[in-house]
Amino acid sequence: MIQPFAPNKSTWAPFSSRTQPAAEQEPTEAALAARYGLERIGPRALDQIVEYRHPKNGMRFVFVPGGLFRMGSNHGDIFSDRMVIDSALRGKVNEDYFAQEQPQFEIYVSPFFMGVYEVTNAEYRPFLEEYRAGKLDPALEWPMSGGKPNHVPYLQGDPRRAGFDGDQQPICGITWLSAFAFVNWMGGRLPTEAEWEKASRGTDGRTYPWGNQFDAMRLNVQESQNRRTVDVGTYPGGRSPYGCFDMGGNVAEFCLDAFEERLFRAIPTSNPCLVERSPLRDRRSQRGGSWNRFGQLYKARGSARGFSLTVPRFPDPTLESRDQFPVTEYLFAGVRVCLPTHLQIFPEGSQQRLIAEWNEEFAKRIQAQRARQAAQGRAGTPEMPALPGTAPVIDPTTDDDTDGGSAEGASSGGGR
Repeated sequence: MIQPFAPNKSTWAPFSSRTQPAAEQEPTEAALAARYGLERIGPRALDQIVEYRHPKNGMRFVFVPGGLFRMGSNHGDIFSDRMVIDSALRGKVNEDYFAQEQPQFEIYVSPFFMGVYEVTNAEYRPFLEEYRAGKLDPALEWPMSGGKPNHVPYLQGDPRRAGFDGDQQPICGITWLSAFAFVNWMGGRLPTEAEWEKASRGTDGRTYPWGNQFDAMRLNVQESQNRRTVDVGTYPGGRSPYGCFDMGGNVAEFCLDAFEERLFRAIPTSNPCLVERSPLRDRRSQRGGSWNRFGQLYKARGSARGFSLTVPRFPDPTLESRDQFPVTEYLFAGVRVCLPTHLQIFPEGSQQRLIAEWNEEFAKRIQAQRARQAAQGRAGTPEMPALPGTAPVIDPTTDDDTDGGSAEGASSGGGR
């Protein structure tokens, strides 16, 4: 069993604090745009929100001002909504799932730019080409990846993926490590959970990006019955207060933080970001609903929290799916780029310490797995990674992440 969360021993980003920065310490919209070389392209006709164009590939961004917002939810807000509870019952989740987003409280977030849309297949393709050509800068990778992560999306080249590969459909079936490297390649980073939630909900604590009432015509989730991803921006009625599309559905989106169910009990109130949990645990945060059968409306709420293993346990596509679901059910995790005030995520001197801790942790898991195999009379020595994120992954019975073996747990939009 996983050991209890120790917040004082965990690694927090250097910008996380319990003290709100003074207004004059924060960049203005113009200054932050200039820092990233963004081109202002004027208010859009739809809602008069100003968009910015990224110099690398024209990716669109909107500005999210710094300030306080209401993060999380309260018990009464959740359990007074019959649609949410009915959806949760269908998804076979209990009160523990909702406890991980409670209580609601005010959080300060510094200003940032957020991608208007989820990263598309067309935007991911040049990154993938650099990776395949061996030209990708190793400095873009997660330092604890332990080698060369595979950035090829799941089922790439397989005819079963054809309905997901349109240029304007969101990239999906990638790992958290690929998402991390891609946003670095764009000169940004993954959004923290707090940044993502503010971009989705605004400052008034609304349930969904557009308001408090669920509407299947505003997003792509299971109840929308599309049964696949759709082009980004297909649902303009589902955009967030700051002008971001598809934050309630289409694909679930990776966040920067390590995932911890009890995070809200110990979270800093200014720019919170849990870089690595103590004791170590190979789960990363994920937000937003998705198109597949597990992407039900209770996950489309802006406060809903989920997780993914650093590298999801995708099934062998040449074999029958181990959980009896079509392998395309695994194509539901994507990414959105954040251009923040604070890019540096590691406290000084922490990377080498974390690498050493992960090596020690996986050595223990390898030893435990070998002992278990010997006790069961199974021959052979497992080939194991030195660090999380390299293939092959450890046996799911080695730790508490046993839900990694299903279409939901492999890249969970919610966790249980």
